Order: sequence, then C-alpha cells, then structure tokens
Amino acid sequence: MSWRAISTDQILAEFNSTEQELLQDAQESTTALAQILADTVAEFISAMTAAQYNVNTDGTVPDYIRRHVMARARWGWLLAFPQLKQLQTDARKAAADDAVKLLEAIAQRKAGAIEDPAGTASPAANWNSRNRISLRTEPTPPVSTQMPPESTTPGYANPDAPTDN
Repeated sequence: MSWRAISTDQILAEFNSTEQELLQDAQESTTALAQILADTVAEFISAMTAAQYNVNTDGTVPDYIRRHVMARARWGWLLAFPQLKQLQTDARKAAADDAVKLLEAIAQRKAGAIEDPAGTASPAANWNSRNRISLRTEPTPPVSTQMPPESTTPGYANPDAPTDN
C-alpha cells in the first residue's frame, strides 16, 4: 500500500454519463469540490494524527482509505449544492456513512494499524513489521487453532525480535 493524493477529477469520473451532463449545468459547484475534498482529506489526517499514527502532511492518504475519503467528500459536495439533489442516491449516502464510521474508528484507534508513510517509523513500538490498516471481519479463532498445543513457538509478533515469529 502507498499514500497517494486524490483529485477532483477522480471523484467526478465516478459519475455516469447522464450524471455528467447534470454536472456540466452546475459547473460553479465543481470549483467548490476542490475545497471540500481538501477539507475531507484534512479531517482524516487530523483523526490519524490525534490517534498518534504517522501521517503525510502533503495531502495524500493511504490507499486503503481513499475510497472512504472520496465518498465522504462527494457526499459533502452533493449536500452543499441543492441543484445536485438528484445525484444524492442511497448508495452514495451509505458510502459516506461508511466513511464516517471508518473516520470514527481511526480516531478511536479501532481501525487497526494505519500504514506508515514512506520514510517514517511507528511511534508506538519498535515493531519489525510495517504497520497496516486492518479490520477483522471474521471472529477471532479459538486459542486452540491460533497456537496448536504441540507448538512451542509463539504465534505472535515480538517487538524485540529480528523477525516476526
């Protein structure tokens, strides 16, 4: 995973051809999209910073959260311009709601580890693995399947070891 910028063109490209025609009629609103996008990126970066994750301050975000940032920016933009009301679909609202949930999870450090930007180190520990965003979608396996009884090797990352076990 890497950290990349999001452009307004990427958000606009997600609208179908019929919607693109409506957007041409509301051209003045597309200039506001850049500011809404910048504010949304700043909101996610602020949440990561508050949760003590390493961040880039150049307007880039980790690839994992790009679609969430775009969904939140797109929804905020659609709400800001009444002439775009017909583009406010349930699917776009649901995507924005998911983005809000992720934003809250990041702020509460419940979203897992966020991948460090290139050239930074995790302030949390001296881990030998790079931090990654991870969300568990399956229940935690029982202890018997995590580490078989005959195993004497720990099945977890050791922050002081040269490699993960």
